Amino acid sequence: MKKYIITLYLLIGSVTCLISQIKTSYRAEVFGSAASGENTPFWMMYHNWGMVPLTANNFYARAGVFHDQKINKDWSFSAGLDVAGSSPHSYGNVWIQQLYGELNWKALRLNIGAKEDYFSMLDRYLSSGDFTNSNNARPLPEIKLSLTKFVLVPYTKGNMYIKGDFSIGKYLDGQYLEDIAKPYFQDYVKGILAHHKSIYFRFGNIEKKNKLQFTFGLDHQAQWGGYIYCYTGDGHYDVQKQPNGLTDLLRVMIAKEGASGSSGADQAYVSGSQVGAYLFKFDYRLKNNNIISLYLNHFFDDGSGMTFENYRDGLYGIEYMTQQKSLISGIVAEFIYTKQQTGAIHFNLQMDDAHRDLESKGNGNDNYYNNCDYVQGPSYFGRTKGTPLLLSPEYNDYGQINFNSSRIKAFHLGLEGYFCQNLQYRLLATKGQTWGRYYRPYISVREGIASNLDLIYNCRKIKDLDLKLSVGFNKGDFFEKNTFGGGITITKRGILFEKD
Repeated sequence: MKKYIITLYLLIGSVTCLISQIKTSYRAEVFGSAASGENTPFWMMYHNWGMVPLTANNFYARAGVFHDQKINKDWSFSAGLDVAGSSPHSYGNVWIQQLYGELNWKALRLNIGAKEDYFSMLDRYLSSGDFTNSNNARPLPEIKLSLTKFVLVPYTKGNMYIKGDFSIGKYLDGQYLEDIAKPYFQDYVKGILAHHKSIYFRFGNIEKKNKLQFTFGLDHQAQWGGYIYCYTGDGHYDVQKQPNGLTDLLRVMIAKEGASGSSGADQAYVSGSQVGAYLFKFDYRLKNNNIISLYLNHFFDDGSGMTFENYRDGLYGIEYMTQQKSLISGIVAEFIYTKQQTGAIHFNLQMDDAHRDLESKGNGNDNYYNNCDYVQGPSYFGRTKGTPLLLSPEYNDYGQINFNSSRIKAFHLGLEGYFCQNLQYRLLATKGQTWGRYYRPYISVREGIASNLDLIYNCRKIKDLDLKLSVGFNKGDFFEKNTFGGGITITKRGILFEKD
């Protein structure tokens, strides 16, 4: 009997602990904007998980409920539901922006569903955007296992840390792609599966003992499976079903050629459409504990890019961040260059028989963000999953769902700070040039400037109420169309239930 009483006390204690560590919160937000042109100003659309529609004079409203529950010092779980609606959008008028559940053990997290989970090492608000892993598109539904923070590697004397994630997901935009492409007899894909993994190593720790730390990382994204619809003329499409079994996933994970039954391109090259990026980042802690960083985000979409044959291409950045709220609390300056792409020529099909063996060794024309099978590239509902400076397919006309502008040169500046404790500003400005693609260059170089200023006020009288005023403009054909506009965002957060 005593054993049962002890067991009962333990169960009651566990339940009490479970119940006593609860927080259920909400977030509600409304946004509205107006512009002089056909499109929303460029930087007003990005860094917000695809919420703002492209078409000018728009609005959205969203509301979410989020539950966090701590079981003990190591275990916790959470869940969230976030529903949105807007003026005409790629997603429709009403959609589920986030729906997820996750289980946490120390720094390890298992996530199931669609969640706005930013994993890049670049600043989520001030950077122009990571090549592979930005916050510009709506989140994919996925199963993801991740180390959410840098964890010390044993036996490295506090000098080496590791972070990473692994996920499998699915694209839900097949019908959207068909509706865009089919009326113009363009190719498209439906039912695509997604694979993502990343790993980052950090040497040193400026938060504890070092003044300098270095981070090296690799991010890999792949699209695979699904049905490829290839237009053959006379209103007819050939349909290629791509294999999607476990062995096919393994082929995708290690970038191996496709199995029999997959498309010709998959069998000749690698399974699916694969892109990735290296990150090299140095962080230095100054005497006042502010941090200055230098970084390179190097993009690749084939073996030549992985071995730096496109060595000129990349995002080169410098960042300065303060530890206190000040007039200038953050600065990011970046140079983005993607013109090289390992050169203009891919294969020399006119080789004579004596040199035919060299044909397979050809390189060049990497054609970033474009793939012959998965024609929409790394986009979701027409919006890029990487840098927005390679303009998203939703800007295109005539049913094209690929990236038309992949060879660019741009300078970008991000600046933020506080005028006072409750009033924050954020400024983004970008000047760019684009040459189109090697296959389809523009007749003349397209140039342009885009800028956006946010003023964010945290109300003192109403707790957790934020008001944001945005003013943005585009000028020049780099960003497709000239426009000037403004928007207002009202965000309210709060606690529905909390028990410690």
